[in-house]
Amino acid sequence: MLPKVDLSDIADELTRLGDEIQRVYDDSEQAVEPAPQVSLNGLAHLLDAVRAGEAEPRGEPAQVLRPVTGAEPDVLLEHGLGLLRQLSEVARRLNLESQAQAVEVLAVPFACWMLRRGGELQHPQDVVNALAALADRVSQPEELAELYGLMGEIAEGIGADRIHGMDPSDPTDPWLVLLINRGIVATRSQQPALMEEAFNAIGEQLPEHAPYFFREGMGQMEALNYPTHVREVMQRYFEKWCSGQRLH
Repeated sequence: MLPKVDLSDIADELTRLGDEIQRVYDDSEQAVEPAPQVSLNGLAHLLDAVRAGEAEPRGEPAQVLRPVTGAEPDVLLEHGLGLLRQLSEVARRLNLESQAQAVEVLAVPFACWMLRRGGELQHPQDVVNALAALADRVSQPEELAELYGLMGEIAEGIGADRIHGMDPSDPTDPWLVLLINRGIVATRSQQPALMEEAFNAIGEQLPEHAPYFFREGMGQMEALNYPTHVREVMQRYFEKWCSGQRLH
């Protein structure tokens, strides 16, 4: 199940996870700093501040948040992602792997919420990793289509400077990883329109990676017995980018 882009849901999940992490922290004999309550308090104050912005008379979201919180949406976004990262690291040091992963996933709804209110994502690594984790958990086409939509929001919210500074030779570059994973999610959703949109972006922005992606994609068509309408889309892009190359 995908997380909802809703502040109340994020807050409720943080309360649940925070109670579990704090309980283990209190019983632990190892010294773990900072205490989980430090991150939890910071997140609670941040969510309260941005929620107060929502209660203001309607206007441009960024203009509403600035006077209420005293900060730009970009700064609030980065601060929140940093606090989530801090909390997940504490949980991991307490050997609470599932709770650490659950905290990390909250980067997605929080980032989308802030992007919808004028934020720009300058450091997308945590959010891209969280999207990849979600992609591993969902399998139903309708959920995959919803996840594709969230990936699109993140892609649109990444700062232009970050995209222009992408290193296509680095397989861990967040922009590269996001576009490739979005192509995979589009394929798994079995919706041709999403596939075409994602595949066009790969071809336009990652041309050196496109032949490999579509060659692998054609292999998956056979291995996983995709329906005909999905195979036809993949075949078309394979022929465009891999003309004269053999499948292996």
